Amino acid sequence: MKQFRLDGDASLLAEIDRQQPTEASRHLSLKLRLTSLALGCSTHKELCARFAAINKTTLFVPQNAYKWLSGKAMPRASSVYEDWVRVLDGALTAPFIASSSFQEFQDAVCARFTVPETALALLRAEAGLPPGRAPAAAPSPPRANGRQPGGNWLEGSYLAISPAWSRTESGRLIVGAVTIHADALQQLQIDYSENLFNRQVLMNGHLLSDGRTAQSALTCSYTHRLFFLVLNVPTPPANLIGGILCGAAVHDPDARAAASRILLLRAPEGRADDLFTRTGYIGAEGALVENELAALGYRGDAARAELGTSILDFLGATSSSYLCETEHKDVLPLERMLGQLSRA
Repeated sequence: MKQFRLDGDASLLAEIDRQQPTEASRHLSLKLRLTSLALGCSTHKELCARFAAINKTTLFVPQNAYKWLSGKAMPRASSVYEDWVRVLDGALTAPFIASSSFQEFQDAVCARFTVPETALALLRAEAGLPPGRAPAAAPSPPRANGRQPGGNWLEGSYLAISPAWSRTESGRLIVGAVTIHADALQQLQIDYSENLFNRQVLMNGHLLSDGRTAQSALTCSYTHRLFFLVLNVPTPPANLIGGILCGAAVHDPDARAAASRILLLRAPEGRADDLFTRTGYIGAEGALVENELAALGYRGDAARAELGTSILDFLGATSSSYLCETEHKDVLPLERMLGQLSRA
């Protein structure tokens, strides 16, 4: 397939680019026509006016709109999808609009907008879907067929790397294993496992995604404490996910409150079962991180070595301030000073 340069996020259309061009163009045309119906626009010029109202320099102009609505072409600028998000009052996200099927897009739109049944039936017929529509839903993060936006490409197994919180392992890295999957209700669940001093510690929880961020309150099976994980949802295929992990250090008498960056590296299906054998502490060295990349099947020695060093920089492992942490003794002087102040 011919490659196109995107304006802005160069991987926004990665999922669509794997489809046949005619199929992707046809589904995009149907999604645009459904958007027009949801907004009450009777012509493509009216739809263009909606885009222009939120962005005076939008690329959704009549000459482009005609090609996109007719299924003859697709927008290759990410700004079009960002404008589309705003036209729909921020109800969806750009990656979801770009990569969702017509069925998924219809479910999300019809949960928030009123669309005439007859017109919707015609669009569904063109998409090769049976008559019917998604049931009305109470306001909530948009879900496609029960799935959360971005959930379909977040699912999988990952090797997790983050700075060690333990005082005795200070300056090193902790390697963990992460699995993201959908339960019977199509809600995302996340399992995170670490090997802390030869003891496997498991944390799990519900992962809530709105297509841009994914968040989870993880319960530790060992200490029953909560750990909060916030991830930046990438566009497909989500081979690398960055975020923040915060909580209280497990093996620490002061139970320090701590937070650090964390990276999730997707494991190929054939290597997912090997993740638990790799969990534990490693030195904060580029060569050791490179070994983890090699274990995941990544090739190219020079590029792998460069990535290993860049991962260390991202995690801040080479910096003395790689952790954001506090304990009671840090706050005690302030508490004493406050106690000396008189109250009004």
